[in-house]
Amino acid sequence: MKKIRCLILPVCLLLPMPMPLLAQALTVMGGDAWANSCYENAEYATNNSPLVSRSLLEPCNSSLDYGTLSLSDRAATFANRGIIHAATKNITAAMADYEKAMGISPQTPEIYVNRGNAYFLNMEYAMALADYEHSLELGIRQLHFVRYNMGMTYDNLGNLDLAEEQLKQALIIEPGWELAEERLQRVLEKKKEEEAKN
Repeated sequence: MKKIRCLILPVCLLLPMPMPLLAQALTVMGGDAWANSCYENAEYATNNSPLVSRSLLEPCNSSLDYGTLSLSDRAATFANRGIIHAATKNITAAMADYEKAMGISPQTPEIYVNRGNAYFLNMEYAMALADYEHSLELGIRQLHFVRYNMGMTYDNLGNLDLAEEQLKQALIIEPGWELAEERLQRVLEKKKEEEAKN
């Protein structure tokens, strides 16, 4: 039986802002070599966004076209290819791959986080929040990452109270997490600036 485990990887340079969303590549354990290379390329893409080439898609395409994958590995490969598409700023293709992955494995919460990130990149914040919430309902294990992404989304919506709440929840789950602490500090500074204006 093949296992899928989740890794949390920052997508640092996909955004026009300095703080990252957190994508979740799905590892194909025991899948074909192409699927495993696709995972490795998705991991690389999340860490090296400005250096990502469309050539990273080749093992994903080969695995999906010619590989012998279980359904869960097929879903993971679609999700990983979606991460690479998002890193190359092809959000439409990323969304299509996330939809395919969800069609195969609708109970995999990490896919919803990744699609939420694509919505975020398209500035479709309500849709991003819906996907992040759904990942929580499905029992995602990396709660602090989802709370962080939700905090960023609320911040971009201008709802600083909810942004603060989500970031504080992330820090309750993962105390001392520098990324969330920095974002929370920025939100609190924005709140002080708004209060000073009123």
